[in-house]
Amino acid sequence: MRWVAVLVLLVLPTLNPVFGAESHPEGRDEDVIGAIAPTEVIVHQNETVSTYITVQNKADVNQALTIEVLSVPEPLTVIGLPLSEIVVPNHLRQLVFSIKANGSAAFQNHTVSFSVSSDLEGAESKTITMNVIVAPWSNLNFGSQGVSQFTVDEKVRTSIAMNLTNNGTLADNVSFSLSTNSGWDWGWQMQNVVGGQAHLVVQPNQLVYAYFWVDVPAIQNGMPLFETGPRFTLTATSSLDRAAVQWSVDLMMNEKKNATIDTYDPFLEVAPNQDGRLYAVVRNVGNTPNTLNITLQPLDENGEILAGSTPSDRFTQEGWVVALFGGLEDITLQPNESRTVEIGFQAPNEFAGSMHIQLQVFASGASSLLRTAPMTATINRTTSALATYTEDGCNNILPEQACSATISVLNTGNSYNTYVLRLGEVTDGFEVTLPPEAMLVQEGQTKTFAPLNVTADEGSVAFMTGVASIEVLGDAGTVLDTVSIPLVVGPEIKWTFRNIAEQVNARGRLTIAMEARNDGNAIDGLIVQLQSSHVVDMGFIPPENAVYEDDVEFPRSFEINDIPLNSNFTIRAWIQLPQDQVNNGTVTITTTIRSRYAPELPFVHTSTGDYLGQAWQPADEEDGGIDWGGIASTAVLYVKAWSGVLLAIVFASLVIYKAVIDRDRRLEQQNVLPYQETSAEDDWMTRYQKEPTPEEVLETPREPLQAVPKETYEAMFRHAHGQPSQPQSPVDNALVSAATLVLDKRTEDFGKAKADDLLSSLQHQGLLPAPPLGDGAATASVMSEVQSLEAQNILTNQKPEDDLEF
Repeated sequence: MRWVAVLVLLVLPTLNPVFGAESHPEGRDEDVIGAIAPTEVIVHQNETVSTYITVQNKADVNQALTIEVLSVPEPLTVIGLPLSEIVVPNHLRQLVFSIKANGSAAFQNHTVSFSVSSDLEGAESKTITMNVIVAPWSNLNFGSQGVSQFTVDEKVRTSIAMNLTNNGTLADNVSFSLSTNSGWDWGWQMQNVVGGQAHLVVQPNQLVYAYFWVDVPAIQNGMPLFETGPRFTLTATSSLDRAAVQWSVDLMMNEKKNATIDTYDPFLEVAPNQDGRLYAVVRNVGNTPNTLNITLQPLDENGEILAGSTPSDRFTQEGWVVALFGGLEDITLQPNESRTVEIGFQAPNEFAGSMHIQLQVFASGASSLLRTAPMTATINRTTSALATYTEDGCNNILPEQACSATISVLNTGNSYNTYVLRLGEVTDGFEVTLPPEAMLVQEGQTKTFAPLNVTADEGSVAFMTGVASIEVLGDAGTVLDTVSIPLVVGPEIKWTFRNIAEQVNARGRLTIAMEARNDGNAIDGLIVQLQSSHVVDMGFIPPENAVYEDDVEFPRSFEINDIPLNSNFTIRAWIQLPQDQVNNGTVTITTTIRSRYAPELPFVHTSTGDYLGQAWQPADEEDGGIDWGGIASTAVLYVKAWSGVLLAIVFASLVIYKAVIDRDRRLEQQNVLPYQETSAEDDWMTRYQKEPTPEEVLETPREPLQAVPKETYEAMFRHAHGQPSQPQSPVDNALVSAATLVLDKRTEDFGKAKADDLLSSLQHQGLLPAPPLGDGAATASVMSEVQSLEAQNILTNQKPEDDLEF
């Protein structure tokens, strides 16, 4: 069997030292042959033993290697040589042969030499030397044959003894060795121990004992199993012929029941009135199939067993409910098999508290090997909320008006909570009113507060933005969430149109003027349009900053932008009434004004203008150039019409001026004493004076006046004029009022008389028709015409001042 030979070839060199052969160079520089062989061979008298030499081809070509005997002693015989084999490059080949000793060979050592040669030209040969020992026969026997079995317990040192008998004829120095495939600790209980081997000299037919011990380890993870264990082999080797005898013993493990808790969750947080579970992995670490006993034991805060309590799979304590799940006791676990159990905790509806328990596990039949694990469940209340809002009109709040918003709160905590709203930061110019009611919300529930109101202050400017921050507070008073509602003040479009004036001049042109004022809160603009019921010439007189169509002589629409707050300006338009119609009629003029921000809400003003048909119009005079006479007569009429008013104004001014002068004079006279009054007639020095000529005035120097003391002057004045007179009393106010009424009445009568004269003169000249009216009506008609002419003059020449300088 070739594979056996190959195996022996590979193993034997590792057991025996290689015997080296001397190399003799024979023409080749390289060593192309390798050879090894056992250094020692034991042979008995009249016995043939096999041995071998292993050769190696170190060349790069095939070569035939031959083994031959060089020398062999007389009592020995080599069988099977010479022997040749072809060996391929870098391969080994084991060549087997036999050595025989005759029956009379002496018990001694012999040296046998062999040569290894090659067929390659110039290849060197190798010499192998082998030590052959001719030894006597040994005969050692153990007291027990085969394999024995012993039952052992864990963590116990077991001592073992085995007897040995020397059935040979010579004394033998026996070497004992022990081998095992386990990691158990062992040792000898013998005196002569060298290098891990025990030695003992055994005489022929003598019985001796070999003693050793084995430490049995603890059963771990269910191993070794019940009635299983490692094998220990005791070997006795003879010193005569190296013969060895063996005895094996199996140490069988006894039954062991045990359990353990591999892993467990020590801590659990639960929400109020909620449940949770902890997990534990228990395992059968005994070496036999078994069941486990699993219970729960309540503990106090210090980890001590609660007085009066017993282990159970379910109990209730201080509102807590604790139960064991998956802990049935009839489930059999194989050795090292595990299972997972669950410990459930149901917390009371409280915001704080804890429950301490102990998980207890032991294997059935081994209650003394109890395993425990402490576990604690604690109530952990989390308070949180998610707030959202919906608003209605808060992006367009008018001044002094309010919008509403609703806030919804989702309870994202793990228990019920009572929420309330609190006002945070609010932009100036806004006022927020919150609902005062608190709201109870269960876990995972969403509820909505009553609407809150946001009011913009009076005078808020359009498009002013702001933010209202609303905080959501829990029952502990902490802020759980905040919502920010964006706020925008909307434009309030408020235009005031006043001082509307409409005038028709003598040439049939209707002039319209109105004042527009921006009383809103936005810088606004206007779009102004003019429409007429008749096809007539008309147009606006647009302000300077107005935008209207280019190249249009009479614009009928214009736009004006960026009108500041609380400012006004005047809209002016004119319409030429028809002059070529057959019948009398009325022209309707519509002025439409729209705000740029609210064009859907126009302001419409309707004006009407009556016109005369051609039959009723006064005849046109022939154009003869400039009518200087008509102009002069018209000027005279104006002077006559207004002369009374002007004279009344002049007369009243003179009266008032005279009254003021007299009043000042009376006030001065009240402060002058009688002796201080002087008169030019009493100055007797003047009769002796003559008026100087101009030359004397220029040439004659004036002498300086001498100052008279004040007291002397006053005494002389009183001596000459006496005491001062008493002041006069002021004029009665009723008398002054009566005089003013009389003056006004006379002025009015004078004006009416002048107007009647002017009317008569105009009718006489044919400038006005002569309606059948009384004197009073004529006067009123003339005054209306005069006022019409005056209004036309004002609208044409005088422009009212606006806040906007367009």
